[in-house]
Amino acid sequence: MSNASTQTDFSAFGNRELMVIRVDGPGVCRESGRFENLLLEVERRGYQTLVLDFSACPRMDSTFAGALLRLASRLGVDAANGSSAPMRVVLAGLTGVVSELLDTLCVTRVLETVPVPRTEDLPAVPVVDRDLAKDQIMALSLDGHERLAALTPENERRFAALLPMLRQQVASSAEGSGSKPADAQGRTECP
Repeated sequence: MSNASTQTDFSAFGNRELMVIRVDGPGVCRESGRFENLLLEVERRGYQTLVLDFSACPRMDSTFAGALLRLASRLGVDAANGSSAPMRVVLAGLTGVVSELLDTLCVTRVLETVPVPRTEDLPAVPVVDRDLAKDQIMALSLDGHERLAALTPENERRFAALLPMLRQQVASSAEGSGSKPADAQGRTECP
């Protein structure tokens, strides 16, 4: 079961051109379904710039990092190659282990980093807070890890043992009874 005190909050501030999403809490697998739904909603709204503020995110795992790559891929974002995506996506407030993880996995080669923007003058924007079923989160985890592995030979080696296990779990889940329901807080757990 999830402990509500460790739940990550996603708050949003913005105007017509700019959306700032603050990740307040751990960026981990169990939160990736909610994060994915939020990112999809922001894409549909069509902002010019999305700033993902991780200054209040004490840690992140590779599943959550994979969600960043999935977003970049959907939008055609690649900071290293100067893409002209429909929405500029940037990372802000990377500190400590979060910065180290994203650097190690080379996610910061794909998404540019900027200083944390001021949000005092931006109105709060209501956003959806909806989780995914466990089998959907497992599929997202597999997809994210495959994207991370494709970034560099080091990542490919890093995730060589994990990817077959994730593929097996996703295949087993597809053969099983279907989606596992969320808990009382509307969240699912990762294995």
